[in-house]
Amino acid sequence: MTDFDDHLGPGREDPLYRRGASALQKGDWDEAIQAFEQLKGLYPDSVAVTRALETARLRASLDSGRRIRGKRTTVRFGAILLRIVLVGLIGFLVYTGGRLIVERVQPLIQSAQAAQQLDQLLADGEALLKGLDWDTAEERFNAALAIEPENEQALAGLERIAQERQIVALYEQAVALDAAGEDDAAMETYAELDALRPGYRDIGARMTEIERVRSVEEQFAAAGAAYRAGDKRAAVAAYEALRTENVAYERALVESRLFELYMALGYDIVQQTPPELETLPDALTYFSKALALQPRSQDAGLERQLLKLYLEGQSAYYADNWNEAAAALRVVYDTRSNYLGGTVLRLLYESYVRSGDAYRDAGDNYLAYEQYLKASELPVADKAFVEGRLFYVRPFLTPTATPPPTATPRPQVAGPAPTPRPLASYTNKIVFMADSPSRGQIWLMNPDGTGRQRLGRTADLLTQFEELRDSERYSPDRDRFAFSQPPTPNDPWQQVFVSIPEQLRTGGGFATQVTQFQADCTDPVWSPDGNWLAFVSGELDSDDVWIIQVDRSFPQNLTPNIWEWDRHPSWSPDSGKLAFWSNRSGLLQIYTMNTDGTQVTNISNTAWDEYSPIWVKQETR
Repeated sequence: MTDFDDHLGPGREDPLYRRGASALQKGDWDEAIQAFEQLKGLYPDSVAVTRALETARLRASLDSGRRIRGKRTTVRFGAILLRIVLVGLIGFLVYTGGRLIVERVQPLIQSAQAAQQLDQLLADGEALLKGLDWDTAEERFNAALAIEPENEQALAGLERIAQERQIVALYEQAVALDAAGEDDAAMETYAELDALRPGYRDIGARMTEIERVRSVEEQFAAAGAAYRAGDKRAAVAAYEALRTENVAYERALVESRLFELYMALGYDIVQQTPPELETLPDALTYFSKALALQPRSQDAGLERQLLKLYLEGQSAYYADNWNEAAAALRVVYDTRSNYLGGTVLRLLYESYVRSGDAYRDAGDNYLAYEQYLKASELPVADKAFVEGRLFYVRPFLTPTATPPPTATPRPQVAGPAPTPRPLASYTNKIVFMADSPSRGQIWLMNPDGTGRQRLGRTADLLTQFEELRDSERYSPDRDRFAFSQPPTPNDPWQQVFVSIPEQLRTGGGFATQVTQFQADCTDPVWSPDGNWLAFVSGELDSDDVWIIQVDRSFPQNLTPNIWEWDRHPSWSPDSGKLAFWSNRSGLLQIYTMNTDGTQVTNISNTAWDEYSPIWVKQETR
């Protein structure tokens, strides 16, 4: 231990100090003075060294006599004889008096010096004890007891050192037991230590951690017991509490059992006969939680999608939005016709009938007949109701259908079809494919998702759509063309290339490779400013939207996901945003985002699939 109290200063740890102290105890004043003078030169500001040097000098001065030499004078023999007598007498007196002084005074001096040394030893011991240098402190207190065997301060100091050593020994024992997993023994030792020294070091935190681990273990045991007993809800509650307490504890097993339990609880609800419709949102929650644990699970994804569509169709039905209800329910029925014990069949049938009634009331008997016919094709037990309606509207059918009714419009439902015009003329609009009211319809909307219009599905529209998609592969000046090269013997992955269109058509010239990924790169589209290419790649295990500069620099993944598909990017006219479609919601939906991947926004929000967006850049004249 080399740390001393600041008021004593350094030097006491120096071997010279121990040499001087030893010489001082032996009465070798010259040796002591020499050692302490050297230390004084090394530690001029040390109070301890200064005191030791002064003590050595004092003792040397007291121990050394001075001889007084007189002057020689010429005297007579008698005077000499008298002087001899006087000197003898004086010498006798001096001898007897000096011995008395020595016998009386020297013990007092020695006692004072011993007291001073004792005080110094006690002060040093206290300072060292405070600095946790117990070994050196113990030496000082024992030295003090050598001077005064019953000194209370020294005895108390030694007792405190023994207590501190006991505390440390208990702490080290408790920590060792804790590390070995002997929680009970560790807690007992921590409690004993806390009784001796409340709040010592980190024992409070260690005891809390043991209690927390005990709680986690108890929760795990309780969850396992409920799981084995078949009490699904109790097991879920226990496992969820366990994950809240310590998400890493037996993580793989806990998440596996939670997935199993979530799916089982969801199935319990949707397979119940008859189904309790008010509990269906709970089932959706269970399937969603299961999918969150295992995003690649096809079963969880399918069950969540079917139930979500059913609930959306149910909500639309009770909001009198019959077409929207039928579109969502039809997907569920086509996937699983007996879903919810046939409830989806009955609700789909009613949606078609009520949609037909709305068209009939609006005077559109053709569309009414179409909806009634869809209802009649469903395998319901009693078709007399809808057949009566078919019989009623059949005489009113005309070769040309009238515009659809607008009695129950919704913001997300298409309005009347616009006057036919080229798709390329809808500057800064997004045209896309949708599966409502039937598969492969071409729709139109604003970049924020408003102003939705169904354009239809004709051969001419489909041709325009493909031409518009193909035009996005050209540079703004149409001097270069981006394409995806199929795999070759030298590269097993599709890569994005850029070439001159004429050279591409003739098969000559040179194509520049833009991507060098370890996965397929497809769907390249050129930014309107001519600087970037957007494309799709599975470089990070899922199909993501990437951008890269045409000079092959700064490749960026804008939609990093685990399992979702993000496809068919399309640039905004100002090159500041991208539109794309994704299955991240369980359906195919259209999204927009900034070119740094921020502000991803679902602009579809429908109960059916919508995909292949094209952000129209400029009007074709």
